[in-house]
Amino acid sequence: MKKLLNTSWASLLLLVSAFLLVYNPYTKFPYTFTVIIGYILLTVYLQNGNFTSLNFKIICWQQIKTILIVYVIIELLADVFIQPLVNKICNEPPDYSAFQFIQGNPRLYVKWLLQMWISAALGEELLFRAYAFAQLKNIFGERKHLIVLLSSLLFCLPHLYQGAAGIIMTFVFGIAFGLLYMKLRHIWVNVIVHGLIDTLFLTLSYGGYWDWYNISW
Repeated sequence: MKKLLNTSWASLLLLVSAFLLVYNPYTKFPYTFTVIIGYILLTVYLQNGNFTSLNFKIICWQQIKTILIVYVIIELLADVFIQPLVNKICNEPPDYSAFQFIQGNPRLYVKWLLQMWISAALGEELLFRAYAFAQLKNIFGERKHLIVLLSSLLFCLPHLYQGAAGIIMTFVFGIAFGLLYMKLRHIWVNVIVHGLIDTLFLTLSYGGYWDWYNISW
């Protein structure tokens, strides 16, 4: 059973099935990724008899320092350089209007912050990094940069509602998260960096500071 589930075709089927769960009509945010997390844990255990491939490792002081440094670097590069350039190329900023409803509403802000950490930070990093990397490795072997590229493409597809600029920025973040995971193989580092980035986004959304993302060169 394990040998069969680790073949390239089985891994492709498992990954496609996990990705399609994002679009299943029976659950909505944040419950969709709760289902996906369950699916990932089940199928990985069936494949390997453990969860080693997901790289749930202990966080120590070294990882905390890495998280803070990486978060600051990604945030500065994205917000100060890449986002304005993408806005210029696309002639429009990302469409984040779907989050306007939390502006000035502390109850919704806290609710979405908690849901985001479970669904986006944990759920997306498990799916698009830990799980995707494990399955794509079974398909493509050690072609690490190809795996980073493909996982980033998968990551940006559910963000089509954000417009061209939003898709490009999500792809850029996907590359950054992918390279980080490829280097450290520590899923909690990815989850926390992702969560910190989304926390800033939701905090700015709560305050109505949309102009932060509208800057163009």
